[in-house]
Amino acid sequence: MSTPFDSASSSIPVTVVTRTAALPFAEPGAARIHLEPALHEHAPGSECVACAARGDIRALLFDLLQRSREPGSNPVLSVVVDASELVDAKPVIDRLEKGVVPAFGLRDHTVARSFHLSRVI
Repeated sequence: MSTPFDSASSSIPVTVVTRTAALPFAEPGAARIHLEPALHEHAPGSECVACAARGDIRALLFDLLQRSREPGSNPVLSVVVDASELVDAKPVIDRLEKGVVPAFGLRDHTVARSFHLSRVI
């Protein structure tokens, strides 16, 4: 049995912007998420909880989806993620691509069903 979220055509497209100069080319009217850089340096793979929370794209998308479901809110039709301040946007992109970083818990599975990586600019 299939659901409306089984294919990318029925989920919300996400554009990841990796360069500030590309922001004007992102979709107008899209919901925007700005990712902040880490608070301080970390060894690869050992990011502290505070810094990890600033760039947890799945948590941010889930919160955006929950807010859009509140009465009187506008639906989310597309999302632009501003990752231009990050040193490396690859971890963000990996969390949005299907099958790269596994989904854990209801939040991650909800985001995986509701959003898809549309493009990286």
